[in-house]
Amino acid sequence: MRNGRNCHAYVWTGFRKHRLKKGFRLEQLRVSDYVLCYVGEGSGEITVNAKKHVLEAGKLIMLTPAMHVDELVFHAGPVHIYRLQYARTGALGAATHPGREEQPEPHPAEQWTGAEVFPVSSAVSFAAKLEELFRLGQEAEEDCVSYLRAQALFCDLLATACEEQKARQQGGDTSVAATIDYMKKHFREALDLGALPKLAGLTPSSYCRAFKRAVGMTPGEYLTQLRMDEAKAMLCESSSANRVKDVARSVGFSDELYFSRLFKKREGLSPQIYMKQAGQRVAVASKLFLQDHFLAIGIQPIAAPSFPNYFSTRTGFPIYLQQRLRGTKALNAEQSITPQDILSLSPDVIVQIDTGAEKEQRQWAKLGEAVIFNGYLKWYEYQLQLATVFNKESQAERVIHHVDKVEKQAKDALLPVTRKGHWTIVRVLEDEVRLYGTEAHALTDLFYYKLGFQPDPRVTHASYKPDALLTLLELDPEKIILFWSEKEHVERLWHNPLWKSLRAVREKQVYYPETRDWDPWGPLGREYMIRNCMSYFLKAIPSI
Repeated sequence: MRNGRNCHAYVWTGFRKHRLKKGFRLEQLRVSDYVLCYVGEGSGEITVNAKKHVLEAGKLIMLTPAMHVDELVFHAGPVHIYRLQYARTGALGAATHPGREEQPEPHPAEQWTGAEVFPVSSAVSFAAKLEELFRLGQEAEEDCVSYLRAQALFCDLLATACEEQKARQQGGDTSVAATIDYMKKHFREALDLGALPKLAGLTPSSYCRAFKRAVGMTPGEYLTQLRMDEAKAMLCESSSANRVKDVARSVGFSDELYFSRLFKKREGLSPQIYMKQAGQRVAVASKLFLQDHFLAIGIQPIAAPSFPNYFSTRTGFPIYLQQRLRGTKALNAEQSITPQDILSLSPDVIVQIDTGAEKEQRQWAKLGEAVIFNGYLKWYEYQLQLATVFNKESQAERVIHHVDKVEKQAKDALLPVTRKGHWTIVRVLEDEVRLYGTEAHALTDLFYYKLGFQPDPRVTHASYKPDALLTLLELDPEKIILFWSEKEHVERLWHNPLWKSLRAVREKQVYYPETRDWDPWGPLGREYMIRNCMSYFLKAIPSI
């Protein structure tokens, strides 16, 4: 059987992953190959053939030969780019009748006058396939099977990209909007999701991709969100747990138990506990300072973790929380916090972070009042999750907006300091020196990417490296800032000949602010840290 449509065949010719710094800029580049780029992390802009496009994580860029990249710049980082090059090899299914030769169908991108930049609806899946293609590509030089598998995966990726663009050109997003309105009106009913693609005039697969591109989730996930938002509003108006069954049925769930399980999975606590939110007695049993996040949205915990041997205050709370937590019981987090430490206070809700310690988590899970959260990398992820559970979403949005504003103002004010030289973050402990990386840590996120201090370009690891004195010697950094380091430990290190040999030490470019109470993991601590950081660096900086 011969294919009735003529089209070119394409093969991938090169594939690279780029890790770039914020501020990366590229100008005046003429495209010589077919190029597909996927933005895994970062945000910025690309100008092609005089037309500017916004770039952000999850977006694809499709370029064809002879296009001209006027400028590529990334304003926020870190930046992670996949760049896939490919070539046209010939025609598949071309007619061979004498005198009636047909021209192959052009590559979709050849019909465009400029670059095509658009979001991928299934970003996680697309990125996973790119990673697999990269792995196969490394094996393909010596393994024919790997090459064939890589070529098949490339064709799948290219087809997905072309389908996404075709759906955009055919107005798929407009038809999806009509189905979204329909769902908003009928979500309380037994809604048939299978009928929505027909209503939109799309195939099921095209509809799902277009829907996720427009909303950021699948139709099923969106329907559940509509129902859960309405259920939360109704539960807040309820005064008795006996109404949970009525609420479930009112928002489209016929099974009360299924509704309760789904509600707890999504919101972190049962519908019955959710109804008790007004005037709730909340206890924080985590070693993380979640009391910071609670106070920011107007909830004062009845108990919260403290570190009496670290912080200088009487309670063991950091100085910026001391007054705000008057009346809150201090739980010594330097030792294990047990249910017995809290239950005597008769809490309505006990908040815990999943530490991965099964025995510890089991004792909390047995308590009907316990809400156990997973850990997050970003401070605002905790803020949003807590706000969702305690029905404080609008307050959380205001808090996040305020902190963002403070960060931007500080970044502008610190420009005279941050635009000069490269910085390295170090913590000195009793028995080790830690070298902090450039990502996956609240401290480096704030210091480098929010406040604008330029990291040493040779430091590329995440979080921190322990026992890193020898690594520091190899780097021989230009500027060092010491965080969370005890004076006695710093003085001991200062007598180490290896430390003395560092360039930053010799040139008096080591900075040692009082950072004991600096905490970038919560909104109040983050603002306190920013204010003190500005105060330290905008004075005559006392380097050591």
